[in-house]
Amino acid sequence: MLKKILISISTIFFLTSCSNSTKKTLGITEEMPNELRVKKAKPLEVPPHLDRSSNNSVSKKSTKEKKESLKELSPAEKALVKEVEEK
Repeated sequence: MLKKILISISTIFFLTSCSNSTKKTLGITEEMPNELRVKKAKPLEVPPHLDRSSNNSVSKKSTKEKKESLKELSPAEKALVKEVEEK
């Protein structure tokens, strides 16, 4: 028991007396990021096949196909589809 305490105290003393470079190597200290050296990320872009502003395959469906697909929906889902199409 005394041996464990002595080893713990000597380890703590050794680690606190290390130089800063040794502490960084051991991962004891944390290096804070420099706000002037942080690189800004590029803005996100929407891939062309996911762009909803252009005409996509969903809007190219015929009215007959739309009506057939609406038959399978619940009344709540139909109301939601109607609301989305109005926007």
